[in-house]
Amino acid sequence: MVKQAFSGVTLDPRMLENLLVFIPKVESPMEVSLSDGNGELLGTDNEADVESNPKDMCGQHVADEDLGEYENVARLDVEDIKRMHWDSVDAAYEFYRRLGMCHGFGVRKGDSGKDCSGNLIRYRFFCNKKGLKDGRHNDQVDRRRAHKPETRTNCEAKLSIYFDKTERCWKVRKVVTEHNHDLTPASMVHLIANHREMTDATKAQIDGLRASGIATSKIVGYMAGMAGGYSLLGFLKKDVYNYTDRTRCANISNGDANAAVVYLEGKAGSNPMSVARYSVTKEETLTNLIWADGARRVDYQHFGDVLAFDSTYKKNKYKKPLVIFSGSNNHKQTTIFGFGLLFDECQFLQVDVRKSA
Repeated sequence: MVKQAFSGVTLDPRMLENLLVFIPKVESPMEVSLSDGNGELLGTDNEADVESNPKDMCGQHVADEDLGEYENVARLDVEDIKRMHWDSVDAAYEFYRRLGMCHGFGVRKGDSGKDCSGNLIRYRFFCNKKGLKDGRHNDQVDRRRAHKPETRTNCEAKLSIYFDKTERCWKVRKVVTEHNHDLTPASMVHLIANHREMTDATKAQIDGLRASGIATSKIVGYMAGMAGGYSLLGFLKKDVYNYTDRTRCANISNGDANAAVVYLEGKAGSNPMSVARYSVTKEETLTNLIWADGARRVDYQHFGDVLAFDSTYKKNKYKKPLVIFSGSNNHKQTTIFGFGLLFDECQFLQVDVRKSA
């Protein structure tokens, strides 16, 4: 038999159930006053609930423990915002971003103004639904892709600031808090573009899993499972792919030339028919890089009577010509013989003509 102890008296649970029968039911909730013993009223339960659960702009209650570092922003009204000032534009933007995070809307930077000396003196931040899509895009009848849904509603909510030269700080000129659209619920606001963020711990976890050879899609699925769903991650799958791409590019940004040479030499070592040639300057800077695999060289032996030299491709971050050596096979189809990344195509052609002569 299970027994419960209360104030030194031991009661049987079945006795408690019998006692509850005689307790009258209350039709309406009771309001209990809190007193300090001297008859001074300290407050009521209803007042305590209102004080600890402030309403945001969309009428949803936000608990104090959910506010976190944004608690001081969520409680501000229009008059409080007008009295604020910041040391920089970035600080003002961060404040407005946090305000949007609390109230369920995204923000973006707007127009700015400078004085005759070129110094920035005003700046405006808008709701991310400010403006409308240009109507001429919707009037295209030969459009291949379907039109994207309209997301902007020409919302007028904004924060306008100016630079006070006397106090050397940024102050509020005008603030508009009314929106003409539904605000995002608190459970989904972290998925708005400028509210999504990946913490350093998340990035370190992604780097560790990728170093172990786990695919990016598997990493996202694992992290979503640990968070309780994709909507609770705080970022999208696209953000993870963008981060891994940036990391990969950063790892070879300072050694990309060496990485390319090592890769091509490795291909040549594994396939005797593959070839890679390069030249460097006195400062050990890569100038010309030419490569071809085994299949390309075989095609050249059979169809290399006519060789086309095309150096019109310069769509790379180095703005250097990417040369394609091509010809035509027995089916009159274009055949690629090799590639080259050149420092100067004119100088390369002069050297090639001299060797041919």
